[in-house]
Amino acid sequence: MGQAAVQRERLLELEIPLPNIPEQKRIAATLKKQMAAIERARASAAMQLRAAQALPAAYLRAIFTSREAQRWPRRALGDASEIVSGITLGRQPRGSLARSVPYLRVANVKDGYLDLSDVYKIEATEAEIGRLRLRSGDLLLTEGGDLDKLGRGTVWRDELPECLHQNHIFRVRFDMNQFVPDFVSAQIGSQYGKAYFLAHGKRTTGIATINQRVLAAFPLMAPERSEQERIVNTLHAQQVRVERMRHALAARLTEIDAISGVLLRRAFNGDL
Repeated sequence: MGQAAVQRERLLELEIPLPNIPEQKRIAATLKKQMAAIERARASAAMQLRAAQALPAAYLRAIFTSREAQRWPRRALGDASEIVSGITLGRQPRGSLARSVPYLRVANVKDGYLDLSDVYKIEATEAEIGRLRLRSGDLLLTEGGDLDKLGRGTVWRDELPECLHQNHIFRVRFDMNQFVPDFVSAQIGSQYGKAYFLAHGKRTTGIATINQRVLAAFPLMAPERSEQERIVNTLHAQQVRVERMRHALAARLTEIDAISGVLLRRAFNGDL
């Protein structure tokens, strides 16, 4: 009901170009050959795109499993930073008047970036805001849930003028004279970091979480700050190259997909 339909009589009256059998066979053979070439090109571009997407993880693995990294001093994350859990939902603000402020949920904190397309607000007192307000350079880490959320995080860069974080997110704040937050974020997001959290997280069926004690015990590789900066700059340059590759390969896949339609139109217009 309400759907467009083609009457049977109209369909039977439709005229279509119908060349002779030898010509049909020639067109079919040509189409088959060219479509096979297109499919090979598509498979090759898709494989290159997957390889490009895997490069960032490979770069991190190479850095944090290198012989040089094995010689870096280690410090417990809790000794090298201030770790704070965020604001609890559903509590009743006490004391002074509360006001509405944005806060980050687990859904906002991704692996290496923030998704701020849908930011909620919460009523908080000035004392809570002063204690939990995020500062540029704070490292945000999720306590878990699904396995892919375990220790997932990124660096806050004052994307909003004022923002708090939920209690399922840990805020890790460093002495900027000793640590480059992006270096720590990359380390925790590497295979080295993920292996630690998977080994020490509390697991139930399909769910894994970490508490503040486990996070504080994370064995942070702590080379000189100048070395941290060098590594971050190298990673950034590599990331820029990878993004260029990904965009170029994605555009190539789009172009390849469009060729199929062009070939079919040419074939049935008699231009093949």
